[in-house]
Amino acid sequence: MGKIRINNMKFYTKNGVLPEERILGQQLEVDIELRLPLDQAGKTDDVNDTVSYAEVNDQIAKRLTTHSYNLIEAVASAILDDIETEHGKKLESALVRVRKYSVPMPGVFDNIEIEMERDFV
Repeated sequence: MGKIRINNMKFYTKNGVLPEERILGQQLEVDIELRLPLDQAGKTDDVNDTVSYAEVNDQIAKRLTTHSYNLIEAVASAILDDIETEHGKKLESALVRVRKYSVPMPGVFDNIEIEMERDFV
């Protein structure tokens, strides 16, 4: 078993519960971890025996730049839906983290992060 990780993808989005979040927009960061057998790809050196991380990056970018959500939980769920549709047959599971930095609430903190995981077996 192996893992493919893409870390700290950054996207400018129009997500949030408050109207000003949707008007002004904000940056979200996304991490994705894909768990799948990688032995065959290691032997064949053929991208068809793995999941193209370039395609995964493009899928996530398309999702985040063409849709708006109230909650980052919904963002993560939609990303997992897309991953399952396109690559679910090759994957054991996927984990996604979404971080939001410009959160309009009191307190001192770096970011808000949610994590969702989905099994495909």
